[in-house]
Amino acid sequence: MAAKRILLLDGPVLTACHWSAGHIKVEGEFSHEPVGLEALAVYLNKNRTSLFYLLADIAEEGFQLEELPYVQGSDRSALLQRRLVQYYYNTPLSTAISLGRAKDGRRDEKLLFAALTRIETFTPWLDTLRETEAILVGVYSVPLVLAGCAPQLMGQSGPVLVVSLTRGGVRQSFFDQGKLHFSRLSQLATHSLDEIGRTSADDSAKIFQYLVAQRQIPRGAALRTTVLAHPGQIPALQDFCRDTAELHFEFIDLVATARQQKLKDAPADSNADNLFIHCLATKTPPQQFAPANERRFYNLWQIRSALTNAAWVILAGCLLFAGKTTLNVYDLRDTTAATMALTASDTQRYNAILEGLPKISITPDNLRALSGRFETLQQRSPAMEPMLIHLSQALNENPRIELTQLTWRIVDRLEGGDKAQKSAPQTAGAVKPAAVAATGWVSVEIHAQLPLGLVSDQRAQLELIDSFAERLRDPKTDVRVLRRPFDIESDKPLRSAGKDGEAQPADVPKFALRIARPI
Repeated sequence: MAAKRILLLDGPVLTACHWSAGHIKVEGEFSHEPVGLEALAVYLNKNRTSLFYLLADIAEEGFQLEELPYVQGSDRSALLQRRLVQYYYNTPLSTAISLGRAKDGRRDEKLLFAALTRIETFTPWLDTLRETEAILVGVYSVPLVLAGCAPQLMGQSGPVLVVSLTRGGVRQSFFDQGKLHFSRLSQLATHSLDEIGRTSADDSAKIFQYLVAQRQIPRGAALRTTVLAHPGQIPALQDFCRDTAELHFEFIDLVATARQQKLKDAPADSNADNLFIHCLATKTPPQQFAPANERRFYNLWQIRSALTNAAWVILAGCLLFAGKTTLNVYDLRDTTAATMALTASDTQRYNAILEGLPKISITPDNLRALSGRFETLQQRSPAMEPMLIHLSQALNENPRIELTQLTWRIVDRLEGGDKAQKSAPQTAGAVKPAAVAATGWVSVEIHAQLPLGLVSDQRAQLELIDSFAERLRDPKTDVRVLRRPFDIESDKPLRSAGKDGEAQPADVPKFALRIARPI
């Protein structure tokens, strides 16, 4: 944080003070002569990074109360500037202080126009500050500083006159409802207690008459007057400041007040300069007298400070983000190390399992492909139970047929059966299973024989075989007669189909057929 230095102007001499944590140190006094201004320039260049506050405690000041229509924005700024020029046309060191709005009527705004009327007193000091590019926060007066701490000293209710002592003299400041209305500085010749007490009492009476004439206080009412003094000097001042019908005096302990304001250096007498310097550094008033061109370097300092603070905030954010990222990196490293250790352990266990398996002459890739092929075949393998149940039901309905052999297999396509099958009767509305698209067929070859009593009745043999085939045929099943007990082709003689094609009437009639279902 930049150091704070207060330049106290209370006459032809400018006193430079350094404020730090409640301590005030006088660093030099400079006159308005060329030698003093050169010394001031050296001092300013030496402390060019400090913030400078110019505090004026002079008698050449003016105060003017007025009520104006309440406006806002640029209209208000233009109205206030026009009034300041009308009241104090010969000085740029002026300001307007709002005292609140009226409670009745148009609710106009109460304003106090204040100024440091003798610009010649400030010109050499402001020129030196401008030439050295010193960071001037503003130009302030003791009444403005006192207005900041007045509510803590005397409260905010009713009119009150505050009497304080500075190196410049005795100052009387009038407040109403905690707001500054008027202030006046009476210079002293000897600064003795008798002179201070006499001046305080006499000037307070004069100010009372002035306030009554200005109708700021009602006639016949006693004005509360508080005197800020050192506790060791209060008894001497009480001899001069006695209560009257017009004034009611109260004394405030300056040392206790300084301690309350956290001023570390207790005042040695009733001089309140250090208290006002401390209040200016800790509770800088919002209003000040310096025009904008005199505070140009302070505005640049504010911009630079804002950018610096923003840079520090960004840097802190980046450091926090970098720290979080670093912690994440360490966490990822730990996770990666744990994963690699687990992978190595699993690899060792896998290799140990492989070592315990029997040696085979096939590569892992071929074994994997073979396993995949086996799973595919297993998924394609149909269940035989439905087809065998269907066959057993047909055999139960035809008890004269004796089953001798079953052979099943999976084929890609079906081959044609006996030519006589072309003339086999079809059930009306039956669906041909061959028309169903299929990737393969489950084929069962049935070998059976007929009763020996049907050897001489060939027609009965054909009817029984055709009935059995028709019982097996359904929309899902393809039935083909592969062999009959005898040849029934038209170009051959009717005879049994025995061994070597010779007729053997005494043999048991045998036949074969095939049933197939698509996969």
